[in-house]
Amino acid sequence: MSAAVVLSGRGRYADPWHPFEETSGRIARLLRNELELAVDVVPTVPDAVVAVCAGPRRPDLLVVDAGGGVHSDPPDDAWRAAHAALTALLATGVPLLGVHGAANAFTDVPAYRTALGGHWVEDVSFHPERGPAHFTTASEHPILAGLTAVDVPDEERYSALERDADVVPLLTHVHDGVTHVSAWAREDARGRVVFDALGHHGPSYDAPARCDLLVREARWLTA
Repeated sequence: MSAAVVLSGRGRYADPWHPFEETSGRIARLLRNELELAVDVVPTVPDAVVAVCAGPRRPDLLVVDAGGGVHSDPPDDAWRAAHAALTALLATGVPLLGVHGAANAFTDVPAYRTALGGHWVEDVSFHPERGPAHFTTASEHPILAGLTAVDVPDEERYSALERDADVVPLLTHVHDGVTHVSAWAREDARGRVVFDALGHHGPSYDAPARCDLLVREARWLTA
């Protein structure tokens, strides 16, 4: 059975705005029920990150459901070891799915920013007030086959995210007449990656369209 790990925001990579324990549980349930993956939800604490990233078996899918923002305090020895283990795992090309706050996670791990293909930029990126959100498909990527839009009744719309030129936009939304990319994918020699800005809180996963999108992304990443 294929195995997935969900790194769930705790401590250094938690924040006051996101209920990571709740959203990580919803993600894990979807992956188990819809894709029959064996899923471990692992908190972002140093020993746990090392155990996952440097363990005897590489995960078939690494999901980051964490945040934390930019840190002014340098990592201690335990976190330096965890960051090194995460960097080494990413170098293997492990399929990576970053969800929502993941755009602002592991800001002190350059390899993570490179792998994800974009990030939240302090004082530039933003989101309008949470509420009904309409997202339009932005490409003919296989993840989007047969899909034209994703509607979520209660969601945040991340805007003005920085992204690399080589990623393929998956979803966009419009705010104040400006189109913003809300999800993207990339496949190259480094492996496959998806960033999906949806999934702010538990009610996001009450929307069938949101759940369908995440399952599509994970299916493509593990194919």
